[in-house]
Amino acid sequence: MSQENVDALGASIEAFNRGDFEGILQVLDPEVRFEHRLAALQGSFVGVDGVRGWLADLFDHFATGQVHCTDIRDLGDDRVLALGTVRAVGKESGVETELPYTVLARFRNGRMTEFTDFADRAKALEAAGLRE
Repeated sequence: MSQENVDALGASIEAFNRGDFEGILQVLDPEVRFEHRLAALQGSFVGVDGVRGWLADLFDHFATGQVHCTDIRDLGDDRVLALGTVRAVGKESGVETELPYTVLARFRNGRMTEFTDFADRAKALEAAGLRE
């Protein structure tokens, strides 16, 4: 089921780029554990409703947001690593920012059960058991 997991993560990125909340949420397991890059400050989310709220807040504060994922890897054992960049423009400020997109996701039965954004390529690779 590994290619299906890679495709599912890719589909969620495409849905994000379209601003399609439901397209993102369709990929998630009902009990998904979602750790975004600010989880240390804001906490993690568990469940689709928590992720829905996080996405709504994100889209309230940013005029645009695009994930450019240049590297999606099947790691086996239902894990997928995605590396790229995310670009966003603040709604109020108009400030453009570019950050690394460094996600390790776990799947079960075609649904994402864990999403962790490490905010750092080296940390994501280490968590995946890989080297640069």
